[in-house]
Amino acid sequence: MLKLGTIFSGIGAIEHSLERLGIEYKVSFACDNGGIDIFSKTIERNLISVDKEIEELEIRLSSLTNESYKDANELDIQEHFEHIQKRREELETESIIVAERILKERFLLSTIDNFLEMITNSRVKMKYSSFLGSFQGMQINDISKSHLYYLLRDSRDFYKGLKDEELIHSLLGVSLKEYEVHYKAFVETSAVRKLNSHLTEVIDTINMLIERLSTVEILDDLSKLKDFRKKKKYIDNLYKPKKKSNFVLQSYLANYEINEEHFHWNASFLDGKQYKDQIDLFVGGSPCQSFSMVGKRRGLQDTRGTLFYEYARLIKEIQPKVFIYENVKGLINHDGGNTWATMQQVFDDLNYDWKFQVLNSKNYGIPQNRERLFVVGFRKDIELKEEFSFPTPIPLEKKMQDFLLDSVSGKYYLNKKGVEFVTKEKNIMKRFTQIDGDIQLCQKANQQFNWHGDFVFVEENKDKEKMMEDLEKYFLSEKVEKYVMSSGTKNFYSKPKIDLEIARPLLTTMHKMHRAGVDNYVTTEGRIRKLTPRECLRLMGFCDSFKIVVSDTQMYQQAGNSIVVDVLMEIMRSIIKSLPEITEGKNYKYRDNIEQLSLL
Repeated sequence: MLKLGTIFSGIGAIEHSLERLGIEYKVSFACDNGGIDIFSKTIERNLISVDKEIEELEIRLSSLTNESYKDANELDIQEHFEHIQKRREELETESIIVAERILKERFLLSTIDNFLEMITNSRVKMKYSSFLGSFQGMQINDISKSHLYYLLRDSRDFYKGLKDEELIHSLLGVSLKEYEVHYKAFVETSAVRKLNSHLTEVIDTINMLIERLSTVEILDDLSKLKDFRKKKKYIDNLYKPKKKSNFVLQSYLANYEINEEHFHWNASFLDGKQYKDQIDLFVGGSPCQSFSMVGKRRGLQDTRGTLFYEYARLIKEIQPKVFIYENVKGLINHDGGNTWATMQQVFDDLNYDWKFQVLNSKNYGIPQNRERLFVVGFRKDIELKEEFSFPTPIPLEKKMQDFLLDSVSGKYYLNKKGVEFVTKEKNIMKRFTQIDGDIQLCQKANQQFNWHGDFVFVEENKDKEKMMEDLEKYFLSEKVEKYVMSSGTKNFYSKPKIDLEIARPLLTTMHKMHRAGVDNYVTTEGRIRKLTPRECLRLMGFCDSFKIVVSDTQMYQQAGNSIVVDVLMEIMRSIIKSLPEITEGKNYKYRDNIEQLSLL
């Protein structure tokens, strides 16, 4: 029996692939927190709140005495803090630049004046933020320019919260609608957009440092516990208030057999020594957002990126016979290739023979254009039957349409507003929507703009009766028909195909209908709809036996985060050719003339 260990286990792509291959296995441990964050804080978007967090970080830093928090592979924590301080100074300068522009906008300036006078004289009884309250009794001339933009922004939110149109007009001198025109024109300027972007970056970086410091403090506590069960109980208690929110755990437990004592929350706190020499196959990755082509690409400096080192640490501690690592293709050229060069050195230091290759799902039986980096490593003291090679591509015999359900609920059909959005000319030209065409390229997750799917096709009318009361009554307009049936526009599609034979990769944010993006739509009998969760699972290689026990929103996200099962199946077939013993988890042959592993 193959003994399996996984981190960032998700909905069990490797488990499902082993089941489809008919390989008997046991899940020795799994680890996934379901995206739950117990460390980050909600930090108000102003300099006063940022300064407060920086002061608290400085106090926490000064109390650290354990030198183990310094890791040569990561940014030094002190350096991280100094980076935040530097960015805070830059925010000050950018805030003043924006303030100078506000001072030239008489109307906007008057709205701030009116607000300050109002909260000072208590003309309106209404709750407002502590940030706004800190300016009570002050006039504009008393306020530092660096706070002026944030005061304008929050006072605008206050005005919007007022329900009395007459009161709003008396305070602003114009209607709320007219005020919004002035305000939006100002905040869309490049200086304000730049300031908001940098403020977001600083807050994110602060939360990363909070997570790193919290991790150091927790690891220090764990180091004092010698019993693995006590360590797990300590971590379980940290996450206990959030357990019901771990929807990944719910999906995993509903579909696979595992003793919950061996389902862990956080790879950073997982002590791999308890599983040393007990694992045949170790599978995982590290969050891809920091390496995504469309993400901010912070890479290994992002706390999510540094989880790669936790994966490597666990390999060292566990010493599995074989490991599989998966991530987005984008990390190969991240930071000019420096990130991947660093990761390759880490893999070299593990004392494994390893290879890597980018594989595309469309080449392994799934009509989805999803490219991912895979690394496969064999422990050097294990004798292989033959040298490992990644699987060769196989002809694609199925089209995307083969994975679709015959009949779906009306809730998956786009309403009039949704149809208008996906067919809007500017979104077509910006590639925010994909209506028809052939194979299309798209990256994973962390898209800045997303909606519900990546393709549209027109299904044949199969004359099947449908429960019309369960279907929305909105049918394709002439305009929509034009786009569904068209051969595309410049820089869009080159072939007049109605059906997308190969889907775009599923995105983890498919459920967010309010965000534009490159997503998956289909049209059934001439009506546009989004993919159902079951169809998403099928396009990831999961059989219909997979139990869906969470909401559609959660299932979309979990499917989008998964590894494609069919790709893993082909990788496993190649692994078995090199190491047949792995299917039984015993009778391995060891090399007599190899130097012993340094950690054994």
